[in-house]
Amino acid sequence: MENWGLALGIAVAAGVGAYFYSRKPTLKGRLGQALAAVVAAALVAVLASAGMKYFSDSESLGVASDQPAAIDQSMRAIRETPLVGLVLRETPALDLRFREAIEADMKNPPKVAPPRSFIVGAEVRRDIIAPTLRRADDAAVLDAINSMQAFVKHLQATNVPLCREFGLIGLPQPGRLDATGAALFKRALTAQEEAYVNGKSRPAAPQQITNQEVHKLLEEAGYTAADFESLAALTKSSDQEGCAATLKLYQAPTLLPPARGGALARHLLTISS
Repeated sequence: MENWGLALGIAVAAGVGAYFYSRKPTLKGRLGQALAAVVAAALVAVLASAGMKYFSDSESLGVASDQPAAIDQSMRAIRETPLVGLVLRETPALDLRFREAIEADMKNPPKVAPPRSFIVGAEVRRDIIAPTLRRADDAAVLDAINSMQAFVKHLQATNVPLCREFGLIGLPQPGRLDATGAALFKRALTAQEEAYVNGKSRPAAPQQITNQEVHKLLEEAGYTAADFESLAALTKSSDQEGCAATLKLYQAPTLLPPARGGALARHLLTISS
C-alpha cells in the first residue's frame, strides 16, 4: 500500500471515547456526542493519524537499530498525505513538531494515552484546517462529503465490520483496506485538500449552524426518530446497523438543496474541532 494509506489509524486524538462516555443522559445529548464521534473517527484520522506509518516502519526496521530511518520514512508518509502534506508545506514549523512527537513515541511508546503524533495532528486540524474548511464554498464541502460517502459505501459492500469500526474509531488496522478502498480514501483526502484550498481563497466563513439547525437539516434529509436513535446508540449497534448509520450520515448533505446541504457538510467536516 502507498505511504498515505499507512497514514490511517485510530482517531483517539479527537477524544472519540470522551464523546461516548459523557454523562449527558438525553437523546439530544447522546445524538450530538455520536454525531461528533462518527465525524471525528473519519476526519480527524486524516491528520491525527498521519504518523501511523512509523508503527509499521518500526516493526520492519527495528526501532533500536535504525530509528532515524524510521522517523524519516514516517515524515515522508506525512508529507505525501493529501491535505496533511499541503499544510506542512505552508507551515514548515509543523514538520519539527511532528518529528519530535514521532521520536518521543518511538522512544517511549504510550500504552494508554494517544500517541503524541495524534495529539499534534489533532491540534493542527483544530487550529489550521477546520477554520479554513469553514470558509470553503458549498460545492467544495459537498464534494468532500461525497467522496467520504463513496468510501463508506465501498466498506458497506465489502467489509461491514470494518465499515462500523470506521464510524466509531477510524482505522486502527489500515492494512485491512483492499486496493479499491485505499484508492477511495485517497480521493476523500484529496477532496478535503481541495476544500481547504478553496477555503483559503475566501475571506470570511459563513455563520456556523446550531445543533438545533443540524437536527432540522437531518430531518429534511429524511431522518426519522428511529434514525436519530440508531445514531445515538451507535456504540451498541450491530455491524450492519452501525455501518448503515455511518453511511446515512454522509449521505444526508447530498439529499438537500446545495445551500442547505453545504451548511450541513461544512458542519460535519469541522464538528470535532
